Amino acid sequence: MATYLGVDHVALETNDMEATVRFYHDVLGMKLVRTLRTGGSNDRRHYFFDAGHGNYFAFFDGATLPASPPQLLNHLSVNVDTVGEFDEAYRKIKANGGECTDIIERSYGKTFYFKDPNGIRLQLELQTVEDEWTLEGDPDPVPSVSRIQAEG
Repeated sequence: MATYLGVDHVALETNDMEATVRFYHDVLGMKLVRTLRTGGSNDRRHYFFDAGHGNYFAFFDGATLPASPPQLLNHLSVNVDTVGEFDEAYRKIKANGGECTDIIERSYGKTFYFKDPNGIRLQLELQTVEDEWTLEGDPDPVPSVSRIQAEG
């Protein structure tokens, strides 16, 4: 079996790179770390934002976005480190005309959901309690989960 080193980037589409840069850099505070052109007959901008810990959101410009995008992607989730960063992000998104859900208290901390200018649903999380990840969380798992647990 392959040893995976992590997700390098999630590639997303935009039809307005300027609005995307303003939102991810100016509103969310993500560092724009790379810009390039794809070259060839379909030359497009390709910009990367640092989502932390070696993870990147990479946007391709020039997309024709559907009027009502299909919900194949539920959401992208990003974590912040402090209560101040969480509160500032919530305030800045709303101050820049973004619609946010109410803040949701969870067993591990708090979170809220919102959309970027491209209609992509995002989640911002603040983890205040160490949350244990196990395969025991679903009381009625699909059969493969039992098989994986048995394999150790």
